[in-house]
Amino acid sequence: MRIAILFPSLLLTTFLFAQPQLENASYESWTDVGSATEEPVEWSSVKTSDGGGLINTFAPQLCWRSTDAHTGTYSLNLRTVTSAVGAATGLLTNGRVHAEFTIANSYVFSDLVTAEWNTVCGSRPDSLIGWYKASPASGDRAKVTALMHVEQGKLPMFDTYPNWVGTAAWGANGDTVSTWSRFSVPFNYLDERAPEHVLLAVSCGDSTLSTIGTQAWFDDLGLIYNVYATPDESIAFVNASTSFDLNVGYNTSGEPNAATDFSVEISDENGDFSNATVIGTVNSTSASGTIPCTIPAGTIPGIGYLLRVVTPSEYYAPVPTGIIVEISTGIASITTADAIVRVIDHTILVDLRTSELERPRYELIDARGARVGQGQLQGNAMNRIPVDVAQGVMVLRVFHKSGAFVQRVFVP
Repeated sequence: MRIAILFPSLLLTTFLFAQPQLENASYESWTDVGSATEEPVEWSSVKTSDGGGLINTFAPQLCWRSTDAHTGTYSLNLRTVTSAVGAATGLLTNGRVHAEFTIANSYVFSDLVTAEWNTVCGSRPDSLIGWYKASPASGDRAKVTALMHVEQGKLPMFDTYPNWVGTAAWGANGDTVSTWSRFSVPFNYLDERAPEHVLLAVSCGDSTLSTIGTQAWFDDLGLIYNVYATPDESIAFVNASTSFDLNVGYNTSGEPNAATDFSVEISDENGDFSNATVIGTVNSTSASGTIPCTIPAGTIPGIGYLLRVVTPSEYYAPVPTGIIVEISTGIASITTADAIVRVIDHTILVDLRTSELERPRYELIDARGARVGQGQLQGNAMNRIPVDVAQGVMVLRVFHKSGAFVQRVFVP
């Protein structure tokens, strides 16, 4: 009989994870502790293989519960040990081991019949992360392989390659690692299918070539999902009393398990998020959506601002995108001409991309009434008029075939 020891932290994981994750990946809860068949809950090794009583009885113990943990109380300790057929590599899987006396015929697989030995995952994570320590024999190294698959999945592939959707494979460098160190490896996807399960094989040594005495410790494995931000404006215009409204789209490959807060943060003018300002939040169960945002009045102008979408979950990784903040001149769109006039640094922007003006040209008049600039404008385009000779309030006159319009501008 397998006796499970469950810690409260495992019971809380459903509430902490906003997206599909590995189960008991911090290895806090174990079965049959103190016996040769001790294993983390939701994970298995050769002592619980599908090889039957004879193989499982004579198979060596390969995994142990360790009190040397990165977080929490426990971690996973794998060891390469002696067996009747030679060195047996320390191995653990969130699926199940298929064991035979002919080692070359052995593999790990998602046991779709037994819930504790398969992990459902219909999302497409961007990377796999975890923490490890290692004490390898010379030439040996720890490995972690993850497979996103449909239907049945095996590692190595054997006859299941058509079911593979994506993989992530990490290997240590073979050095002794005495302090907890983070590893990260991206998933490489073979096609656009949505997976059904994720299968992991965790080993302390180099497959069937591992050396007796090799050990490794693992803790806090996780699936990382990038969150992308897409603002509907590239330039925000603010001043001391006027804020700027915009919408920021977000999307991620990790479908939320429950309603999650997606919040947009804006950095300082140097792209630093240390004291980021939240400018909008939406609570959603969708992996994509739109977040109404407002950049506050008084925000310092700059070209180094970044936006990102964050959540309470550490397994969502925000991918920042840039936005420019400029001083607002209070100039609105000129509806009769379908033109928009803005000022950025020492440049007047005349946006005629949606206009139908024919043969447009301009004159720029300073506060004394002197003409300080003139030239042709291009219809259906964004026009830039550099202003190097004057500052302050100016008048922009735009002439075209059907008439003209005049707009006041302020060049700081």
